[in-house]
Amino acid sequence: MSWNWHLGHSATLETTPRGCDGKRLRALIDQATSDSVDESDEHAGLLSTIREEVACPFRARLAGEEVECLRFEWPKNGYGLNAVCKFGGKTQVVDITRLEIVEPLPKGHEWIEAYFAWRDLVG
Repeated sequence: MSWNWHLGHSATLETTPRGCDGKRLRALIDQATSDSVDESDEHAGLLSTIREEVACPFRARLAGEEVECLRFEWPKNGYGLNAVCKFGGKTQVVDITRLEIVEPLPKGHEWIEAYFAWRDLVG
């Protein structure tokens, strides 16, 4: 599965769900980054919004195994987004790009889509 966002596709599903088209994702990015002065501020704004808006816990798959995403963390260095996941009685921190979010989608999932769209815009 490609984790790069393309219009009409999703980072987490085969097709973009419920109106998450390019204009909607751009509006979400603009909302989260409105006070930003540079790329680093934009990244921080998006991650803060994801932490506030995406309902945890939610189900996902990691390497084909079902996991529960408990919360999000910022990486120690550089850009990125980490998910703290529980599976097999263990907790592991993984890069969000390694997860496949499964239905039912968590409330606020469109913010994760907006993050992937932003990453492609600045990448």
